[in-house]
Amino acid sequence: MKYFFLLSYCLILTLQISAQGYMDIDSARKLTWSGKTSEERFSGMRSLDRFYYTTGKFDSSALLQKEMFAIAKESKRDSMMALVYRAIGNRYVTKTDYNFSIVNYARGLDYTTRDKQRRAGLYLNIAYVYIVTGNIQVALDYIQKGKAIGQTGQNLYFENLLYGLIYNDLEKPDSALFYFRQAENLPTKITDPLLISVGLLQMGRAYELQGDADLAETYYKKTMAYCKEKYLPLSIIRTGNVYCNFLMKNGKYDEAKQIALQDLDVAKKAGINEGIANVAEVLRKIYTHTAWKDSIIYYAQLQIDYKDSVSNQKKQSEFQNLTFSQQLHEIDEQTKAKEAAEEQRQNIQFALMALGIISFIIIFLLLSRSFITNTKMIEFLGVIALLIVFEFLNLLLHPFLERVTHHSPLLMLLALVCIAALLVPLHHKAEKWATAKLVEKNKQIRLAAAKKTIQQLDTKPDNKSD
Repeated sequence: MKYFFLLSYCLILTLQISAQGYMDIDSARKLTWSGKTSEERFSGMRSLDRFYYTTGKFDSSALLQKEMFAIAKESKRDSMMALVYRAIGNRYVTKTDYNFSIVNYARGLDYTTRDKQRRAGLYLNIAYVYIVTGNIQVALDYIQKGKAIGQTGQNLYFENLLYGLIYNDLEKPDSALFYFRQAENLPTKITDPLLISVGLLQMGRAYELQGDADLAETYYKKTMAYCKEKYLPLSIIRTGNVYCNFLMKNGKYDEAKQIALQDLDVAKKAGINEGIANVAEVLRKIYTHTAWKDSIIYYAQLQIDYKDSVSNQKKQSEFQNLTFSQQLHEIDEQTKAKEAAEEQRQNIQFALMALGIISFIIIFLLLSRSFITNTKMIEFLGVIALLIVFEFLNLLLHPFLERVTHHSPLLMLLALVCIAALLVPLHHKAEKWATAKLVEKNKQIRLAAAKKTIQQLDTKPDNKSD
């Protein structure tokens, strides 16, 4: 029971994003497919993805998360990357794949160096997972890390809920209620349906532990009605199981049976095998107190069958999780390859521009009939041109050389040396030709200047004979 009550929080305490960041499903779908910018599409996907993983549509969620990951990578925005990894972690928590959730929350932390509140929120995500797995002290350490940053808004609300959850788990309802009420009294207004449902459930749990059966039942009924109104299948099942156990403790077996049968129908329609197994266990316990003993065997067998199915799903899920991680890695590599290709294309353009400018200057100096140019300048510009040509060929041939040499540094070095060996003699010949041309041009300019000076002297009156 201890872990069962903790699981009732798993759909919400992992959602550390402002409620205003989500939108209704129809708007999310429209924005996902027809958003004008990548930011708009990403925003729509966030809301749609959240709907998918909170209602058990994990395959659809995984597909959207891969799209979100690709957008975040192309946009090069740390905030988007942190949101994607948090969403992935949330999905794994919902599936009770806690190891994978921790890994992805930790990856999200790598993108929060400049966003302290999002970092604090991820610390709370990680703390929740440790609470669920029974590591209370580790969970408290992560809560303290968040507190050290300084919680505000949603994070402060969730911090109080986490403390309430811990005290419920420790069966200290007075302390739990203190933190739940403190969360309610914060100025931040929570509109998230799943969060509201879980808060109601945990309040009921605290009152049950306190021995106030009337208030506990009031909150359980309120939670069930709210979950059905908002159609939160996972919350309906988990809340229903908690409520049924409460009713059985109070001898209300017929009422518990009615609720459990309704929950079983919800679990079957939603295809939640773990939910079916849990509800079947509740029904088995209920029928031990009724006259229909055959039903005990039926639900016991149903529980066994679906537990086996859940076990098989877990094994398959682990393989799918590894596959998903590899797919994200491939998206990352493809994005890096595209960025490298774009960068190379730009570098080639810059090299061509620089080469064109240097070539233009050299040609201008060689062909100009009015400038006397120092040969040292031509030699300097020639060296610069040689370096630019070498770098241009390096950029142009680098991908080809990598494929041919299979990324061998030694072979690539030899190839570049060969290219340089061809360029240097050509450069030497071009430099000699340019220098010769320059010397000849300078002689012609000086000769022309001398002739002009003589002519000017000859035409002066003082130089004419009487």
